[in-house]
Amino acid sequence: MKKVSFSTITLIACIAASLFISGCGNKPAAESTETPSDSTMTKETAKKPGEVQKYSQVPSPGEMFSFIKQLGSKGADDVSKLNTTENKNKYNDNKSRSLNFGVYSADLLYCSTFNHGAEALKYFVNIKKLGDEIGISTAINEQTANRISANIGNPDSLAAISNDLYFTTFDHLESNDRGNTLALVMAGGWLESIYMVTSMEPVFKKDNAIITRVAEQKFTLDNLIDFMKKYDKDADVESMVKQLGELKAEFDKVEDAKGPATLTKKNGKRVLGGGSGKIGITAEQYKAIHDKAAAIRNAITMNK
Repeated sequence: MKKVSFSTITLIACIAASLFISGCGNKPAAESTETPSDSTMTKETAKKPGEVQKYSQVPSPGEMFSFIKQLGSKGADDVSKLNTTENKNKYNDNKSRSLNFGVYSADLLYCSTFNHGAEALKYFVNIKKLGDEIGISTAINEQTANRISANIGNPDSLAAISNDLYFTTFDHLESNDRGNTLALVMAGGWLESIYMVTSMEPVFKKDNAIITRVAEQKFTLDNLIDFMKKYDKDADVESMVKQLGELKAEFDKVEDAKGPATLTKKNGKRVLGGGSGKIGITAEQYKAIHDKAAAIRNAITMNK
């Protein structure tokens, strides 16, 4: 099997990270008053000067959820829209297990970010079970479960642990030439984050930072699809690329203030360009993106 192009993953990550960072100026993040109780997290997230963290190399739904948390979205108290843990028994083939491993990973990150500690532990249990079934159990161990249990009341530590698990899983798949599985996991996680965010902000509001952030995900989706196409000889990946292509068609209708927004290279980096560089989205486009994302996501979680 062809090895995953890590540079491609990095490119996707850079797009997601750049979108995340560019929007943080909308509202300063409040300083945390909590002291992380997880010493393992502190050790793992520390980095030396000039060292690039492993975390920055893979896009995570946690980046989107952290941005939403900074803005104080009112919908963050609702866990009813997450993929219920009871659906786990519906996933009896590699495609549904891999996609929903990604979905449940995003749900774990949601619960961790928005301080739903007890729910986070439930989602970890499902991730562990699916991980065993798709052959990545070594990336998910009892130590992680213990860390989650010990930090249920500490959202900062819990979010860091969940992100750690997310990236460790990706690294395991990449290191073991599991590109097709990685593609499905990435698709499931990204799609769940779009579904959850658009569900948290169901009503279109002009110049709303969260809705603008959703519009910007058109670039992440482009790169996600490009990555997945490297493995579309796998029938499961091919079918998922086609479904995401339907969502891409809705995203492609979103333009910036002076024409289609594009990604161009500047000083060797991919940057937002085209017209004013400020992406815009209409109420109709936002609803269409939510509806299509929800339809694809629900087909995945119900395994239809």
